[in-house]
Amino acid sequence: MSDSEDTSSDRSKSDSAGQQGEIVLALHVHIPRIPGRYRCLDQQADYFDAYRTRDLCTRYVQECVLPTNRILHLAIQRHEGRFKVSISISGIALDLFEKHAPEAIDSFQQLVRTGNVELLGTPYHQGLAFAYSLQAFTTEATRHRDRVVELFDQEPRVFRNTELICSEQVANTVAHLGCDGLLCDAPHEALAGRSWHRPYACGHSEIPVLMRDPELSTDVSDYFSGGVEGKSPLVAPQFAKRLVKQSGNGLVGLFLDYEVFGRRFVTDSGIFEFLRHLPDQVIEQGGEFRTASQALKENPVAGELHLGRHVSPSEWGGTLSPWLGGSMQSHAAHQLYAMESQAAASDDDRLLNDWQCLQGAEYLLAMSMLDRAAERSKHLIPHLDGPYHAYIVFMNILDDVARRMEMARSVQRRTKATATSE
Repeated sequence: MSDSEDTSSDRSKSDSAGQQGEIVLALHVHIPRIPGRYRCLDQQADYFDAYRTRDLCTRYVQECVLPTNRILHLAIQRHEGRFKVSISISGIALDLFEKHAPEAIDSFQQLVRTGNVELLGTPYHQGLAFAYSLQAFTTEATRHRDRVVELFDQEPRVFRNTELICSEQVANTVAHLGCDGLLCDAPHEALAGRSWHRPYACGHSEIPVLMRDPELSTDVSDYFSGGVEGKSPLVAPQFAKRLVKQSGNGLVGLFLDYEVFGRRFVTDSGIFEFLRHLPDQVIEQGGEFRTASQALKENPVAGELHLGRHVSPSEWGGTLSPWLGGSMQSHAAHQLYAMESQAAASDDDRLLNDWQCLQGAEYLLAMSMLDRAAERSKHLIPHLDGPYHAYIVFMNILDDVARRMEMARSVQRRTKATATSE
């Protein structure tokens, strides 16, 4: 077969796949441990506020996870397998659910048992290790994979990085870990005018990347919050029509955070009704739901995606500035990852766990001077008085972690010296 015939055949396959109206609904679950008002004199105190963390976890489960999962489960039963969804759950969220709300674990296990839910890989603590240490990033991804297998007996095949941030380095690392694909969001300039509705090969590994449709995904969030002036909330038939129309041009990635449903916005906004009717309307209008793995397997890549840097979703400006753009953020992150080798060498599991928990990107976001970041941080960590206070608290905790690491090294040296002398 000639090159021109081969290209024509690939184009034909891509076009026929697009005409099916394929939609990938990918939902993300994450809650962190909430830091306390830690002071420099609070040595050996708990770094995290146990009461606030437990309260956040239980409210998140009752107001968001359980009602959302009930709606998803009923939709799967109603459509006899035609409705599919991909879900990523951070490792720290799984830990908190297991400790404070085991019913959340049960509800996700029920969803997985339907055979229509795919669990995605993601960094354990939703940190930015990929920008500082590929070893730490690999550890986070591997820990999460093992945790998912332990709880759900399903190995993630597609990866969702923290905040959907992507780069060629991230893609290559994810491919090396054995994943078959990657979810991401890239600004217009990264796509160079190409569509979000096609998978692309990223990095020298050429791992396929499934793109998020920023307009449709953001609309679900913003319209129900009343944040779009002059426009009424979306209704399922109207939005389903847009979804199916866009999916006729290829794949539509509708990527949403779980907190959109029930927690970020009040229940009477109608967002649960929207979610309840959306699968019915999409299927009725000819759309097809696919898991991320199915979509990437069935649709050939439409070209290469070249990223010269880490790119974040377009609503964050496409850069890492919301997390690392300020001097306080950059200093805090460098200090954190400078401790990696000492943390890994520690025999103290609690010390290692404390260091790992501090990797959460939300702690760096809380130090941002950007209005959008401040609004999001206030929603999550309201008891910290702005970015300066967030930085001071974080550095106080980090200083105490460093003190404990030095004490652990001293104990190891003394133990080694005693063993040698004997």
